[in-house]
Amino acid sequence: MKKWVCPVCGYVYEGENPPAECPVCHVSGDKFTLQAEEKSWAAEHVVGVGKVFGEDVPAEVPTMVELSAKEINRIVCPGQMSDLIFSEEKGLTGHFSGNNAFIKFTAEEAGGKLKYSKEPSEIYAVCNGAVYTIIGAPAEINAVTVRLALPKSETVEKNIARYKNMPLEKQALQLIKEAYDGVFPSSYQVIDKKQPVHLCPDLDLVRRQVVEIEGVGLRLKSFKATSRLTTDLELAEKTFLTAAVGNPILAVAIEQHNLKPKQSTRVFVVERKDLPAATMPAIDTGAER
Repeated sequence: MKKWVCPVCGYVYEGENPPAECPVCHVSGDKFTLQAEEKSWAAEHVVGVGKVFGEDVPAEVPTMVELSAKEINRIVCPGQMSDLIFSEEKGLTGHFSGNNAFIKFTAEEAGGKLKYSKEPSEIYAVCNGAVYTIIGAPAEINAVTVRLALPKSETVEKNIARYKNMPLEKQALQLIKEAYDGVFPSSYQVIDKKQPVHLCPDLDLVRRQVVEIEGVGLRLKSFKATSRLTTDLELAEKTFLTAAVGNPILAVAIEQHNLKPKQSTRVFVVERKDLPAATMPAIDTGAER
């Protein structure tokens, strides 16, 4: 079954053809893109919590985020969104519903052409009684999804409850399964940042994502491994048990162990953050999906 991805909110539809419109943000179905072998998502950012109503806390730190100048951008609250404040004079329009808000820069016609805003503008989202301050900088990019992070205390509580009474090995396997599926709870901190890693002459290895689970002491790193050989390459978990990949490593999982020439696969590494480096034997997941 084919999978079609909404370029605005990341909604995935399964079917031979895309839907007439996105059921989440209502963008036209002709904007959907066919999901390739690797998942295709709108760009995502995570914004931390600011001032909480009724509490004497330091003033929030505004977060600068690049937003699409032409397409509809989405803001996701990990709960209920109660207000969205922005300046129409600065060329913004938007609305919110449930835990989602949608923001778009308006355009003016000049000389028969549409002229889009180039000036950053403040956006205030009230989520779970907390105010998040976003400085939206219009850019020539695809639609962006901004995910608002939970307050750290609440994040830690949710993570502890999620992994409570779960053996360490099962914790690692649970985290790897979530990484395989590409779906993480809102209490995780997900950082998308590509970084090449020198491992061995046979492989090109790029770290693509880091996932922090505060309060539990776990960190997951996601890598893309590509064979440099002109013959088949057999990968083993022990290849990745080096400080260049992670330290201390709790578990390693390889999506596909046998690679054809120039073929790529995903590799997931789980670290135990609360132990000194190189003190824990790695768990071999031993499974290929």
